[in-house]
Amino acid sequence: MTARYGIGVAPPSDDPGPVARLPSSARGVVTPEAVLLELDTAGVGTRAAAALIDLLVQVTGLLVVTALLLVVALASRTVAAALAVVAVFAALLVYPCVCEWRWRGRTVGKMAMGLRVVTVDGAPVRFSHCAIRAMLGLIDFWLPPGGALAMLLVLGTGRNQRFGDLVAGTLVLAERRTTETTTQAVWFTVPTGWDEYVLRLDTGRITDEQYRLLRAYVLRTPSLVYGARQALAGSLCEGLGRHAGLPAPYGVPPDVWVLVVAAAHQRRMHLLTNAGAPGGGVR
Repeated sequence: MTARYGIGVAPPSDDPGPVARLPSSARGVVTPEAVLLELDTAGVGTRAAAALIDLLVQVTGLLVVTALLLVVALASRTVAAALAVVAVFAALLVYPCVCEWRWRGRTVGKMAMGLRVVTVDGAPVRFSHCAIRAMLGLIDFWLPPGGALAMLLVLGTGRNQRFGDLVAGTLVLAERRTTETTTQAVWFTVPTGWDEYVLRLDTGRITDEQYRLLRAYVLRTPSLVYGARQALAGSLCEGLGRHAGLPAPYGVPPDVWVLVVAAAHQRRMHLLTNAGAPGGGVR
């Protein structure tokens, strides 16, 4: 049965399965049958540390600008006051927005703590996501008492989201370092008739987070009934079309397309990393 759903070897023995308990920090996409496709969301501690580092960057920048404005004020206090307003605006709104937009969901603080902002379906954030998060960050972090609202929401929401995340439709992920290297290698079988197409398919825009979801879906497919399988695959296909430029061709079932894309991306990464024979080191 596993070959029918494109799994070259049995799923990893440490795969938690549809009813196993996961760490409290594990969040992701939940299927209609409560099967979790896992993403590791960042908790309060790491997010607070990242926010403090970003605050240090912002304050340092403002101190440098303030020193310059003292010189400007000697010539014109009005100009200095106007520039001070611009500097505060840039520190509070432009810095987080532009950093997350240009650095694929990261600020200086998030880089230091190994965090990344993605959309709820694992795709890279766009400028609109970053702008919403930055604007609502004024409420999350600066509404008295500072940071309390963000902390309560991160603790109280199922996917550790602050107000800005909930409105923008984003998650903050703790990027995996050690767990991925210990996962058993699995080689996805290409559906019949798709071999040449898989070799030509460009999956370069798929993010690591999206591929984790695709991989988790394919591994768990045997445990899903047909309706749940198609519903979840449809959601994944929507994300592939919107964010990776890989919409499902007309008439192709969503679950088949997810397997095609997952197999194509796996083979692409296999070639890029020169990992060896199929099944040996390709995940």
